[in-house]
Amino acid sequence: VVALRSILLANDPTIDVGSAVRGLGRPLPAMFATTENNMISNEEAREILPVGPPLYHPDFFTDRTDRFCASELIRETLFENLGKELPYCCEVRVETFDESERYDGEDDEGDDDDDEDVYGVVKSNKKKKKQPLVRIGAMILVERDSQKGIVVGKGGQKIKDVGVDARRKLEEFFGVKVFLDLRVKVDKNWRNNKDKLKQFGYM
Repeated sequence: VVALRSILLANDPTIDVGSAVRGLGRPLPAMFATTENNMISNEEAREILPVGPPLYHPDFFTDRTDRFCASELIRETLFENLGKELPYCCEVRVETFDESERYDGEDDEGDDDDDEDVYGVVKSNKKKKKQPLVRIGAMILVERDSQKGIVVGKGGQKIKDVGVDARRKLEEFFGVKVFLDLRVKVDKNWRNNKDKLKQFGYM
């Protein structure tokens, strides 16, 4: 790894490219050329690296929880909607993640045969399917009251826009309808609180 890194940084005059190449134990094109010609492409670097077993199954999307993914999607939406106005000290905490209705949709048990009433009107006995749903409650933390005003916006319009866009992303990500409840809270100087930083995963 050290040898390969040295080759990739061969434009650094302090790097001994020849030694780095020898460290790989295999020849490279133009290995004895001048330093300026010793840069290799990503494709060439991949050919040099030994092939090992995959760390995760090909179908495995991420090793993070659904809560974490939801918080990141909401945070991303904050960046997109607020732009330069965004207080970069925002933190998104998913406080509730209710999946109890996520796998609804199966037909309820019942008689599938239709009935006809005394007036000849046909009524279906088949119950409607429930639409799969995930309910998410998230808290957006800021450090000052002025920052809260930026996130909420005039008349609450900005946080409403964020909620609409974030819900659309979440529904695409989870593949089901999402009910999203966003709230904004001032937590003064949370970035200087070691306990909070540990709780939020920064330490």
